[in-house]
Amino acid sequence: MKIKDYVANYFFITESILKKYKPNAIVKVQFFQRNDDVMLSGMKEVLKLLKNNTDTSKYEIKHLNDQTIISNLEPVLELTGKYEYFGVFEGVIDGILARSSSIATNAYRCIQAANGKNIVYMGDRGDHYKMQEIDGQAVEDAGIIGHSTLAGSQGNVDVIFGSIPHILIQHFDGNTLEAMKAYVSLFPQEKEFIALVDFNNDVINDSLDVLKELGKKLWGVRVDTSKNMVDKMFANEEPQYGVNVEQIKRLRKALDENNGSHVKIIVSSGFTYEKIKFFEDNFAPVDSYGVGESILKINIGFSCDAVVIDGKKLAKVGRGYRENKNLILFK
Repeated sequence: MKIKDYVANYFFITESILKKYKPNAIVKVQFFQRNDDVMLSGMKEVLKLLKNNTDTSKYEIKHLNDQTIISNLEPVLELTGKYEYFGVFEGVIDGILARSSSIATNAYRCIQAANGKNIVYMGDRGDHYKMQEIDGQAVEDAGIIGHSTLAGSQGNVDVIFGSIPHILIQHFDGNTLEAMKAYVSLFPQEKEFIALVDFNNDVINDSLDVLKELGKKLWGVRVDTSKNMVDKMFANEEPQYGVNVEQIKRLRKALDENNGSHVKIIVSSGFTYEKIKFFEDNFAPVDSYGVGESILKINIGFSCDAVVIDGKKLAKVGRGYRENKNLILFK
């Protein structure tokens, strides 16, 4: 497929009609969205699209940079020239900005909720693999550094999150310690060994078993308790499901009491920025939050309006030209 195969057909119809009946008309279009406190992302990709597929010397481009915090109806991109120069890419540009800005904003809110603690982006299973580089850039725009895949990290192996999956433990008959010993033996060059400790739904005992064997080599433990499960530490108590604050507090206490004060605690499984905030508000001793699916929710849509035709302000009722003095001229 070529880039224009991704363009809605009615834009080509519009282009043909305007070439014949309004060949010299100059239009100004503005792109915007409808939420406050949004982190803009995807603009680099948009500018690359225009540069590679249009003659940008024939029309004017003004834009905001990625990582800009934008507001409801604030123009982020303004194009001025003949429709035939750029007009058909309206929908493609909307889609680029919608996806990347949604992901960047979700990641940005997770970072805000985490009070400076580390966020690891674990979105590889939440969407099509071909989106990993684009989405990885969006979360990095927000400030997330850690990734689960090399594609997401733009090829930076130093920021790849190191842990193990449940299937590895399963191959060692559910023995977390034996799985970790194999990991350490085969990959001695790893700097941060992180044990996944919820396979048996007994995070304290499995953590302590691994700690006793690995000692200072154990960098961290990851708790990924399913939301429908209750950890064994709550036996004969009121059930507390999934990864929860009390569970992490008890785990921290157990590690500290067994020469494991150096061991970091990473939590994952269904974390949203609201859940992160709840953990932080309740002083959960978490060192890193693994977040995936919630960051991938596309909840910000962009629109494009033609607002000026041949110097005359003319737009759909309820819309209109909005000046944004922060727009930067693209050269």
